[in-house]
Amino acid sequence: MSLSKHLNPDPDAASTPLPADHAWLRMSAALSAHIPPIAGREDLLVVIEPGAGAGAPACFIRERATLEIDGRYLGIDPRSVDPHDPDAREKYPVAWGLLVHEAAHSRHTRWEFGTGPVRVAEAAALLEESRIEAAQLRRRPGDHRWLRAAVTKILLDDIPTTDDPWAAATSAALVLARVDAGVIDPDEAEQLRRAVARILRPALLKTLSSIWSDAHQVPDDDTDAMLALGRRWCEALGVDPDSPPPSPGPGQARSGNGQGGSGQGSGDGGPAGGGVLRKAATSVVGAVAVHDAEAAQAAAAAAARAQQRSQQRKAEADQQKRSRDAASAIFGGDGGTGGGGGASTNGNPLVRKQPPRSQTRQPSDDERTAARQLARALREAAYREPTDAVTTSVTPPGRLVTRAALAADAQRAAGQIPTSEPWRRTERRRVPQPPIHVGIVADVSPSVEAFAGPIASAAWITAQATAWAGGTSATVTFGQYVTAVTRPGQPPERVHLFGEEGNTQGFPLAVDALDAALGLADLRGGARLLVVVSDGEFIAGEITEGQKRLDRLVRAGCGLLWLGPPNSRPLKGAHATVLGDPGDAGRLIARAAATALRNT
Repeated sequence: MSLSKHLNPDPDAASTPLPADHAWLRMSAALSAHIPPIAGREDLLVVIEPGAGAGAPACFIRERATLEIDGRYLGIDPRSVDPHDPDAREKYPVAWGLLVHEAAHSRHTRWEFGTGPVRVAEAAALLEESRIEAAQLRRRPGDHRWLRAAVTKILLDDIPTTDDPWAAATSAALVLARVDAGVIDPDEAEQLRRAVARILRPALLKTLSSIWSDAHQVPDDDTDAMLALGRRWCEALGVDPDSPPPSPGPGQARSGNGQGGSGQGSGDGGPAGGGVLRKAATSVVGAVAVHDAEAAQAAAAAAARAQQRSQQRKAEADQQKRSRDAASAIFGGDGGTGGGGGASTNGNPLVRKQPPRSQTRQPSDDERTAARQLARALREAAYREPTDAVTTSVTPPGRLVTRAALAADAQRAAGQIPTSEPWRRTERRRVPQPPIHVGIVADVSPSVEAFAGPIASAAWITAQATAWAGGTSATVTFGQYVTAVTRPGQPPERVHLFGEEGNTQGFPLAVDALDAALGLADLRGGARLLVVVSDGEFIAGEITEGQKRLDRLVRAGCGLLWLGPPNSRPLKGAHATVLGDPGDAGRLIARAAATALRNT
């Protein structure tokens, strides 16, 4: 295929009429709408349908400002894709690459293309292919992906079938020059580079390389410069620039005179060669296709990860809103940081507007002892040892380091500015103690009626010990309703006796409320612990949603402790322990809290 087919400067050239098929007409209109920023001009018309392109995969008819693409290179049914969707371009990268290549011609081929002697014009056309792509990438680096996709389809049509010096030079201009233009990677073209070097020899290949490098810097409208480079190309190959090319022999593509060159190329097979250049070019196309497929897979994987992260962020934002709404409904309008008595339920049937006043009693001596032990354990777990920071300086105070002092003296004696710092001191710095936040969820459903005493005891011990340790706690019960027993910052003086309710529901809502009120899922929230006191006998929906809440808290570094009677069925992720008496509660909760604090 002649390279001139890519660009037709004939003022009388006829362009393909607009497609009659609605799908191809729609695709042509969409590409026409998207071509202005690619080409940097507003007057272009794009026609895409099978058979367009004047015998080439694509062409630009300059005098009619029309860009044609053979629809067979779209690769998919035009009815199956939205041409206005940028992401859909990955479904037809070759066609989009052809669009970009011809748009580059429309933008950058402003010199008198096709003028001058035939051999000079042919050489200049060779140089123009990589020149316009180099210019396009300087202007729009993001088009690199699409130009590479187009190369895999249009390159082999332009590679001669012979192995003579002119054919080798043509192959070099089409492939190796695209390496320097930044379209093809050096390793992808290595096999063809070796084949060309065997035919032309390295010295001549270096000369040709300098010519196409100069072409990449030629202004778009400099006809004289491009024709001069075309003449240099012919002279380097020992071809008379002003002589017409010979007619191709049977089965040969136009490839020079078959005798051309300076005698430096042995020609692996000459004009009747074994197609070494074509084989090498095929390897280039294969390497580009493989690398682009790998890049596309990596990009797709990255996009999938980005979408997953976006979905996770949205899910987290939705969960945070649910938690804030739950805290507002259960602890009051301020989200649990003050009073309010649960005056607003936010329309949630699990929250009563006026929860009944619970009965209380004085804590027993055993419960007070357990609370003191737990508070001491929390303080010990939260304690952070001071750190020693060693600093050096040019002047006192500190301890003089002899070696460093001698080094400073030597620098001064040599006329240098001393950089040694001979004085060293150690400072002990206190480490701030992380805040402690403990949420308590207590089950008051019928299945734990016999366990009501230990549940109330464990809730008071945990809340009171957290307050004595300088932390913040809150307690919520769930059963038929979700009820705030103690609010954040308001530790109970007396033990609340939980009344039995006639159902088991609201566990996820209770966890949400404590999460927002205490910041249990906040990675910057210090030491966080959720204590669940229940037998775990939930309905299926509560188990699924409750497990989601606990999994989220675990990912955020919140400690989980599940206290329950024998034969309990705790959810996954929590440290489960059978609770028998108040003394056990303090010890078990202390152990779980210490683990949570060590992970902050």
